Amino acid sequence: MPIVSCVVTTTPEKGKEVETELLKIPGVEVYGGGLKEEENAYHIVVVLDALRYKDLEEMEKSIKGIDGVLQVAVIEAHFLDEFEKIEEGEIYPINPFRGLRKAEKEAERAWLGEDENGEKEEN
Repeated sequence: MPIVSCVVTTTPEKGKEVETELLKIPGVEVYGGGLKEEENAYHIVVVLDALRYKDLEEMEKSIKGIDGVLQVAVIEAHFLDEFEKIEEGEIYPINPFRGLRKAEKEAERAWLGEDENGEKEEN
């Protein structure tokens, strides 16, 4: 299960309001916030806990969509559990490069001068 700790930076006047909105997002745990007057910003410490990395991306989009949020900074990330589940075949990663291996094989055959059966082409 991927777990990521973050600091959400907001405008000073929206800090408490953003904290309340963060509590409404499933998988987001709010550990508190505070005003940094010298930075003119409000910082909120949160932990995002999801089943998959893709879910974390959706959470981040939701957080960035809250009025007053300026930035979401990742402090620490833990993905080991997700990798172990992939290795054990419990979950399957979504592959954005599907078909890349086929293209690589075709390029290699062309480079070596082989046909589709792996036999040398005659020139």
